[in-house]
Amino acid sequence: MRKAIMACLLGVAAIYGVMITNQALALQRGGLQQPGGGLQQQQAGGQQQGKEKSRPPPPPIPRCPDLGVGTVAFVTEVPGEAPLGPNEIAVSWQVRNDGNTPFVAPTVADTSVALEYTTPAGAQRIAIAPAITTLNEEGRVSLAYNHNVRGVVRGVIPAEAAGRRLRLRLVYASEGSRSGIPDCNELNNIAPIPRLPAVTPVSVPAPSGQR
Repeated sequence: MRKAIMACLLGVAAIYGVMITNQALALQRGGLQQPGGGLQQQQAGGQQQGKEKSRPPPPPIPRCPDLGVGTVAFVTEVPGEAPLGPNEIAVSWQVRNDGNTPFVAPTVADTSVALEYTTPAGAQRIAIAPAITTLNEEGRVSLAYNHNVRGVVRGVIPAEAAGRRLRLRLVYASEGSRSGIPDCNELNNIAPIPRLPAVTPVSVPAPSGQR
């Protein structure tokens, strides 16, 4: 009788062990198959980390000069030059480099400031003057970033320009060529000129070099 009871207990223990094993296997299979399973989450996390590692770095900030024209004012005389004639005006200007690298050009003729008036057919040029005349150690025209040069352009206003808006425009000799314009922002290359003042403006000092 005692042996029969022991045999029954051993049989029950064996059956219970088989049930526990089956439940563990079922839970493991469920973790592999269910979307929220731990193993799948680990795999998804590894894939996400792989994507982040393979993501390319942001492009570097372009380095380029940014020339702009501004600080426009009428003047009545230019030191060292002849007096203004009939219908002639003189306008002072400033060309600055707002970029993050120096502007360098082979010759003075590469940049100019043009005095223009606008018409329905387009802009008409009145006069033009060299913009940057400062030279670097290599003898090339140069304007460092966060620096500026000043000058004056003068010209006779034609009759057809009467009553029209005047403007100054920064002109590059390479406009229209394959090399293009060495300027990362052309929006500041034009400065409107205000109407002729009713009062007599002050004279301007002689054009200065780089500051």
